[in-house]
Amino acid sequence: MQVYIVDDDSQVLAANQFLLQALGYSSLGWQDPEQFLAEVDTQVPAILLLDLAMPKLDGLQVQAELMARNSLVSVILLTGHGDVPQAVAAMKQGAVDFLEKPVDVKRLSAAFAQAKTRVEQLRRHEDIRQLFARLSAREREVVSLVAEGLTNKAIAEQLCVAVRTIEVHRAAAMGKLKVANIAELLNHWQLLNSTY
Repeated sequence: MQVYIVDDDSQVLAANQFLLQALGYSSLGWQDPEQFLAEVDTQVPAILLLDLAMPKLDGLQVQAELMARNSLVSVILLTGHGDVPQAVAAMKQGAVDFLEKPVDVKRLSAAFAQAKTRVEQLRRHEDIRQLFARLSAREREVVSLVAEGLTNKAIAEQLCVAVRTIEVHRAAAMGKLKVANIAELLNHWQLLNSTY
C-alpha cells in the first residue's frame, strides 16, 4: 500500500521515513502540504502520516480537503504536543489515530492496521458512490423511498405512478447497484449515506 508523509520539519520527515522503512514500508514525503495536495492522486488507496501543526495549511485543513475530494487516503495525524480538542476534531473528520511525536513504533503499527481497514472502507464507499451515480433521478428517488421502508404500492401512490412503473424502476436500480435483494440494497444505501 502507498504511504505518504507530510511534515514541514525535514528532520521529522526523514526520521519517520526511516521508521517506516524499518517496518517494511517505503514512503513518499512532502514538507509543503499545498504541494502534497497538488501532486497526490487521492483515488490511489494510501495511508498518510500528517503533521497537525504546519504554517500554510494545518493537518485538519489538509484532512478536510482530502475528504472533500472523496479521497481513498486514510489519515494518521501527528503532533508535537497532544491537544484533545484537535484530536476530537481529527477523529470526527475520519482520522484513524492521533499520535504524539516522536512516534512510538507499537502505536504506529497499531495505527497502520487501523488505517488499512479504513482504506478498505473508503474504497468500498467510493465504489458504492459510483454505482449510485449511475442511477436516474427517478431510480434514486425510488431507492430512497424503499430505504424508508415504503412498499411498492405506497411509493406508487406517493409518486402518482402505477405500481408496475415502480417495480421497473426498482429492478433497474437493483441491477445498476449490483444487488440481489432488498437487504443488499439497504446495506448499500446505508454505506452511501454514512460519513467516512
